Formats: sequence, structure tokens, C-alpha cells
Amino acid sequence: MKFLLIFFSVVLIQKSVYADNLCSRDHLSFPKSLSEINDIQETSCDLCGCFMGIDPNYSNNMVGVRFSSFKFFADANEVNDPLSDHEGHAGESSTEYYNNIELYGRYYITPKIKLMFNFPFSLNDINGKQLNGFGDAKVFLQYQLYNSSIERHTSFWQRIFMGGGIKIPTGVYNKSFVFGEVDPHFQPGTGSFDLLLNANYLAKFVEPGIGVNMDIFYSLNGINKNEYRFANLFNVSSSVYYEIMPSDLTILPHAGVYYENANNDKQNGVEVKDSGGWAFFGTGGVDFYLSNYSLELTFQYPISQKLNGTQPQNEYRFFIGTGYSF
Repeated sequence: MKFLLIFFSVVLIQKSVYADNLCSRDHLSFPKSLSEINDIQETSCDLCGCFMGIDPNYSNNMVGVRFSSFKFFADANEVNDPLSDHEGHAGESSTEYYNNIELYGRYYITPKIKLMFNFPFSLNDINGKQLNGFGDAKVFLQYQLYNSSIERHTSFWQRIFMGGGIKIPTGVYNKSFVFGEVDPHFQPGTGSFDLLLNANYLAKFVEPGIGVNMDIFYSLNGINKNEYRFANLFNVSSSVYYEIMPSDLTILPHAGVYYENANNDKQNGVEVKDSGGWAFFGTGGVDFYLSNYSLELTFQYPISQKLNGTQPQNEYRFFIGTGYSF
């Protein structure tokens, strides 16, 4: 949390903060490539810091669908049966998939303020047993505080944005299998209202089409009706991207790193030992843009991780999404 506050302070001092700058709707032109972007730029985020993409259709409203899958694995000596409330139960390996289909998008309230939303549906699989249901909706606002090209025209520009929002407990969080209780982390929802904070930084050399993108996210989590509180989550992602334009199609390969950290969850005020920890990922992918349509592919692979207690380890994460701008 201290790191986040320090970042916000630096952002304000440098007058570089994340969102959209425009003086009027007349400036919402439709660029063909990132190289044509001089006064405005925007980034897309799943509001969890897990995915970051550069969108040439930045100035338009947008709606899209994204599929994500997180795989966790532990062999027989590393984890207890996640569907049992008895420690030391069964010496079998555990394979967990946390899958989500999300409806997401953005809508410009004013040229400088945009509303973003995310409505997920979970299709989770744990050792071949499934638990499906709606997840928690997220609603988010971002405001552009500074745009370097407002002050001078240059081949190098920067954007810094700030945002905040809320996660609404629309998802199911008390589902159970007939043979036992389910770990709270396997539920589609959390059952709590959470406060979301976000800061973003984007820099770009316009002429070669090379840029850097950074996103910082912090979630302040509440307590649900089961007296369970998921730990506050901090994550940061950074990536480098390059623009390729073979024709009317814009191709944006990107690569970077992603880090997340959380303390232990709490049940009735007592720390849950097998929860929380940190993980550091390498990320890579490619985005395609053709007119109003987009296709985005991102893969994350763990470089290092240290999870508290006995937990399945991160194996990989991937995201594939398609969107339409209007």
C-alpha cells in the first residue's frame, strides 16, 4: 500500500496521470495506427492487472468478450485435497483451472472521463470437478490528468492516468459439492464489496512505433457474510510493444513482466495459513486490429513464486479476447 501511495504522489508531482485528454468530441478521430496518435491514447485493462493491451481505437466506445484461463498444479506431496476440510486427506496430485468468460467494455462519459466495466462468468475445474456461475462485476472510472503533447509537439510523448472503482458481489460464493465444502478461492464470487485503485503510465516513440506501458493496481477487499476476507491484492505489470503495419491490419507484438502480492486471507479475523504469497511472471503476446475489430492474445508464465503454506503453484495463464469499437 505504501508503494502505491508513493507512486500516486510522484504521478501528481510530475503531472503525468492516466486517462484520456480531449477538448471536445470533435477530437475523437479514428486513427489508422499508433503512429497517428498525437494527442490521445488509451489502454485496456481487465481491472485485475492481469492483462494490458494498446488499443488503436482508443477514442471510441468499445465492447468485447475475453476468455482467460489460470492453471495451478501440485503433486501428491505438496497439497491437501482442496475439496476436503480434513488436513492430510488423500495423497493425490491436484490440478486446478480457473476459467472466465468476460463481457467488458468502456464508455466515454466526457472526453476526459471514461467508464469501464467487466462482467465475468466462471467455468472452474478442480481435479475434473466443475463449479460454474457468475462472478463479481467491476465498474471503474479513469481520468486523464496529464498529456505531454498538450504542452508541445514531440516524437516522444507520455500519458499518466488515475482511476478508481468498485467490485460488486454479484457472483455466487456459497456453492458446494455434494461430497464436501469448497475452498473460498474456488468460488466464482467473493461475496464482498471491494475498493479498486489504479494508476497507469504510457510512453511512446511515435516515429518507430515503440512504446512502454505500465499499470499498477491495488484492491482493498471487504468481508463477506461468511466472515471471510480475501487479502488485499497488489499487482504491477509493465510491457514493451512494437507496431507493425503490413497493410490495413495493425499488429502489435508485446512482451513484459507481471508481479502480484497478497497477504494471508482471514476467516473470523484469524489468518488462513494456506493463502496469499507472491508471484512474478514473464508475459508475451500479440494484438491484431482491423478497422473497428480487434483480437488480443496474451500468455503469462511464472518465473518465480512463493505462496504461503501449502498451495498449488501457478503453471500458466493466458487471455484471448475480441472487441468491437464504435
